[in-house]
Amino acid sequence: MSHLLKSRSRNSAFTLIELLVVIAIIGILVSLTAAGVMKILSRGQMVAARTELSQLEAAIAAAKQNFGNVDGLPSAIKLYNTPAGFNSDAIGISTSNFLTKVFGKAWQSQPTCLWMGPTYTGTYPITLTGMEALVFWLGGIRNNTLGTFQGFSSYPATPWDVTNTKRKGPFYEFKQNQIVSGTNYYTMINNSGGSYAYFSSSEYAYFLANPLGGIVYPYHKSPSPPVASSSYYNPKTFQLISSGQDKTFGPGGYYKPPYTIGQAVFDDIANFSALQLGVGE
Repeated sequence: MSHLLKSRSRNSAFTLIELLVVIAIIGILVSLTAAGVMKILSRGQMVAARTELSQLEAAIAAAKQNFGNVDGLPSAIKLYNTPAGFNSDAIGISTSNFLTKVFGKAWQSQPTCLWMGPTYTGTYPITLTGMEALVFWLGGIRNNTLGTFQGFSSYPATPWDVTNTKRKGPFYEFKQNQIVSGTNYYTMINNSGGSYAYFSSSEYAYFLANPLGGIVYPYHKSPSPPVASSSYYNPKTFQLISSGQDKTFGPGGYYKPPYTIGQAVFDDIANFSALQLGVGE
């Protein structure tokens, strides 16, 4: 009887090989589950990024309409602290012309232009390019004491006055954790902590010559390297590009997928493509 019980006990126990097989199966199941979860999370982040891109497009449309149905929001501007200063160079002149379209000539009668906010202690002129320029147009004058964007005053003589109750904008509700200091002004990061690139059609040639510190060119249809006769995507509006979850822009220039998974451009999204740039046109 004792011998029979010992035999049953040995037969009911797991052998080392059986345990290893079970552990291996569990490991495979865990890895498959993790891959599935990561895929779902990745898809959710992409949907959120696309939603944010659409919200920015809507804000640009609202700003253009509120600014008197202007053709676009410049992505290269130069701000001076006196009206006379704007006549110093081509970008300053084009900025002055746009400000006059939006606010009228009255702003030029004021000796001091506090475009960077009443508590700004830095120097002028200030050059804003790309997303810095877009944050300026959508957010307006920043009240650095409150840490918020105040839009622009509706009073034509002082559009930079943050105390006036009648406002133009702000046109976008910036999340505090997505506003960071850029090169010269505040810029906006995307929901993955990556960057945005913004190119207005009127400045494509400017960015072609000065490509945002080498980060990304405006996307165009002709082969790389870019040439003067390039045919751009969204040639009459703007390009808004969001870096993917790797937080890195692709090289820009010629947009012709498919790309290899892992390349910097593969997960970028843009307002001129319904898909990720590395997936298809």
